[in-house]
Amino acid sequence: MVNQIALKLTQSHTDITTRADIENLVETFYDQVFADKLLAPLFTVVAHVTLATHFPLMADFWETILFAKNRYHSNVILKHIELHSKQLLEPVHFEQWNSLFCLTVNALFTRPIAEAAKTRARTMSMVLQAKLHTLANTH
Repeated sequence: MVNQIALKLTQSHTDITTRADIENLVETFYDQVFADKLLAPLFTVVAHVTLATHFPLMADFWETILFAKNRYHSNVILKHIELHSKQLLEPVHFEQWNSLFCLTVNALFTRPIAEAAKTRARTMSMVLQAKLHTLANTH
C-alpha cells in the first residue's frame, strides 16, 4: 500500500491548489481503497462501483469541498444511507477510510488546504456515522 503511494511522490511536497492535485489525491487514495481488504468489497461487491466511474465523481466532490466549485451534485448522505441498507457501515469502515485518506494526503501534500482536506474528511465521517446511527435508531 505505502509502495503505491511512494510511486506518486515524484512531485514536490506542496499544497493542494489545482484540479490536477485533487485528481492525483483521489486517484492515489482510491487505488488504496480498492486494494483494501475491508473497504474494497463495499465498493466492488455491495455498491458495484468501479474506479473508472467513482474517480471523476470524487474529484468533483473534493473540488467542490476544497475550492468551492459547483461540480458535485449528488447527495453524499443519501448515497451512504443506500449503501448502509445493503451492508452495515461500521465505525471500523470509517476509521479505515480516514486512515487511508490521511496517509495519502500526508504522503502527497502539506500546508493549509491539505490539512483542511483531512479535517473535512474526518468531519464528514462523523456526520455520516451520526446520520446512520440516528436512522438505525428510528427504524
